[in-house]
Amino acid sequence: MNQKNILLSLLFIACAIVGCNNTDDMLLSYQHTVQVGLYSRSTHNDTILTDVQVYGIGREDTLLYDVESVTALFLNLNMNADSTKYVFRTQTLQDELFFSYSKRLTPVSGSGGITMELTLDSVGHTSVFIDSVAITYADINYNESIENVQIFVY
Repeated sequence: MNQKNILLSLLFIACAIVGCNNTDDMLLSYQHTVQVGLYSRSTHNDTILTDVQVYGIGREDTLLYDVESVTALFLNLNMNADSTKYVFRTQTLQDELFFSYSKRLTPVSGSGGITMELTLDSVGHTSVFIDSVAITYADINYNESIENVQIFVY
């Protein structure tokens, strides 16, 4: 990208940020979650994991799920990085899940400024109780309710 395009992009971002009337709206536009559905490997039907504990690697003090039964998960992505890693514990088993994504700023409206849109590039995992993972909808946009990833468990 040449210098002129970089300067124009920075000017656009600065104008969009200044254009926000409500600070809370601007902060909310940066909250994104990957919506994950859990499925049985053998039947491909949705399934329930019991006694689930989920936390981000490097963030063990912040449990997202603590000994719960779940059929779906909502996992926040780290907006300061291009990847986020999670630990899944269920009963005595543990797996890790790795999200890699790209980010882009998108204008929302004249009064609300910009939002960050994400695209899942890949999802990796360990294979203790997770058999496979599929990206079903790669785009992650603020305030959407669409399953992005399916996890198939043994």
